Amino acid sequence: MPYVAVLANINGNFPGLVKALGRIEELKEEGYEIEKYYILGNIIGLFPYPKEVLDVLDDLIKNNNVKIIRGEFDQIIAMSDPHAEGPEYIDELNIEPYIKEALKYTWEKLGHEGREFIRDLPIYLVDKIGENDIFGVYGSPLNPFEGKVLPDQPTTYYEAIMRPVKDYELLLVSSPKLPVNAMTRYGRVVCPGSVGFPPGKEHKATFALIKVDNLHTKFVEVDYDKKVIEDKIKAEGLPEELIKILYHGKV
Repeated sequence: MPYVAVLANINGNFPGLVKALGRIEELKEEGYEIEKYYILGNIIGLFPYPKEVLDVLDDLIKNNNVKIIRGEFDQIIAMSDPHAEGPEYIDELNIEPYIKEALKYTWEKLGHEGREFIRDLPIYLVDKIGENDIFGVYGSPLNPFEGKVLPDQPTTYYEAIMRPVKDYELLLVSSPKLPVNAMTRYGRVVCPGSVGFPPGKEHKATFALIKVDNLHTKFVEVDYDKKVIEDKIKAEGLPEELIKILYHGKV
């Protein structure tokens, strides 16, 4: 049976991404036909493997049907002047100091080619899964980067989120970081969870598989080694707040 794989919130977490993609390959061997991949942003962000993540995605794109959109941190990188010699513009943004440091590090590590990759990504995803029209965005349909969709809400809440894109059968969002699968009178709202940004303690890399013929959705979790990421954060001299997020989902 054909499926699509939906991933989001990688956030520069290379170990989490590798584990998630490895599990998808295992699922293919188990008989799942993965027709395409959707990646909803953030590709890069807080964790110290931006170049490694782009290298993995480049390999994935070469061998599969992959569609990627920007998230909020991707957008901050994309908004930089292509001719800028440094990421000083990030200092002017109204975000937490530890996020500024992580994004400045990311800007440097990506290099010109990596930053161009991010700039070339679209903001919205419009596609078809089988006969079903789908719409994807990082935040929410009316606010693609700063908009938030909450998990565990009543159906009326998701109907309000879905209403601006009610001509589509499926709305994919990334912002909750927690899995959502809500059916409304307009269509289905799905968040695949988070591959790399822990929404809380005991986080596992989480992604969604959506069946092509009826949009039935299942969520898959895999463990990844957080100690490796912690060691990398320390070795690169990045803020300790990132380690707190890694283990607890918040500062």
